[in-house]
Amino acid sequence: MHEASLAQSIVETVLRYAEANRAVEVKSVQIELGELTFYSREQVSFWIRIGFEKTIAVKAKIVFHSIPGRLSCPHCGFEGKLRMREDPAYHIAVPGFSCPKCGFGNVSIVQGREAVVKSIRILTRTPGEG
Repeated sequence: MHEASLAQSIVETVLRYAEANRAVEVKSVQIELGELTFYSREQVSFWIRIGFEKTIAVKAKIVFHSIPGRLSCPHCGFEGKLRMREDPAYHIAVPGFSCPKCGFGNVSIVQGREAVVKSIRILTRTPGEG
């Protein structure tokens, strides 16, 4: 249910932004989702759609951009893309990562844990409209 919690935060962010900018409709939402979050895009999208029901965002297009995992190894200096395999177990337990070059187990994750609303496109009232 982590996806539901993330989706709720996204819905609140979008609707707050829309209200603050006097939007009459939310046209689209772009979301950056790091592959190391292990969130299911389908589930996040599903819960966002539920949250958007009966709001000005009900017809909004939801676009996800994947942010690849990158790590840095203080032992050998490697910095690069983390090779991932799709495994449902990652939704239950967080895997441990090691350097693909030297095998050192204390690496830093420098990219791929993002879950960010990157842009919100809205339609606003024109001057003179009620």
